[in-house]
Amino acid sequence: MAQLFIGRKSLVSDAYGVKTDAAFIKTLEDDIRQCGAMDKLISNGAQAELSDRAKDVLRALCIGDWHSEAHYQHQNFAEHCWRHIKKNVEWLMNLRKCPPEVWLLVLQHVCGVMNHMAEKSLGNRPPLQIFEGYTIDISILLYFLFWDIVYVSRADDKEYNGQIGSKKSSLVCGRMVGFA
Repeated sequence: MAQLFIGRKSLVSDAYGVKTDAAFIKTLEDDIRQCGAMDKLISNGAQAELSDRAKDVLRALCIGDWHSEAHYQHQNFAEHCWRHIKKNVEWLMNLRKCPPEVWLLVLQHVCGVMNHMAEKSLGNRPPLQIFEGYTIDISILLYFLFWDIVYVSRADDKEYNGQIGSKKSSLVCGRMVGFA
């Protein structure tokens, strides 16, 4: 499963992998730690988001909360953004012929790319520029596409000692799944 946080004003989207609904609290705390506390948490009313522990975190940081009614997704701003993100995830997975197991990596990559791309509703500025307050460098997005074959230098490997004629190559083949 994944937990998605989307900023209403900045449109910055962050995706976190979770194994259970109970992990919502940890992802909420991680998002607050990395991005700062939001003014209000708007959710679809999932049980994890209504828990006493979630309310304690929100109360401690003076964060308001609001829950949309069941079966009224149009009330939740993030639902529209989620549809757009999901469409891009499906498109990228089909385009790059990715195996289904990498869906979370694709989701995180799509969120990262969308955070760097100009958005009309933000005056043709990228969400990260609105969020961080300075011009965002997009050159990193131009080097590789998701799921490209890449070669990276071997890390510490006792069998490879960098000598000419070594049985192992100094490079390891892998796939590009995101940016460090």
